[in-house]
Amino acid sequence: MKNSKANELIAKIIKEVESNSVNVDALIPMLTELREMAKMEQDPLITRSIRLVMEHLNENGGWEYQTLEDSEEVEENLTYLISLYAKSENKYNRDEIREIANAMTGL
Repeated sequence: MKNSKANELIAKIIKEVESNSVNVDALIPMLTELREMAKMEQDPLITRSIRLVMEHLNENGGWEYQTLEDSEEVEENLTYLISLYAKSENKYNRDEIREIANAMTGL
């Protein structure tokens, strides 16, 4: 994301996951705020991806989605996706975010 406050929030979200695992009650408010920032940047891909992450967290009470082929650790899989948002203007990161979002929706 282009906004420095958004990137600070991304770092905070990653730190939260690394410190406290996947605490849905702590993550949802931060992701909601991050999604609003993505909307302000007019980035529909990131906005959609964050919405899908929030929906998954709410529906499953945690993170059960595999984003990394070589890791089954919940925290690593979630932090990997969140870390892609920080450099979301990178073409390869955008492609990966798009792939993950499409896989989450079954496309």
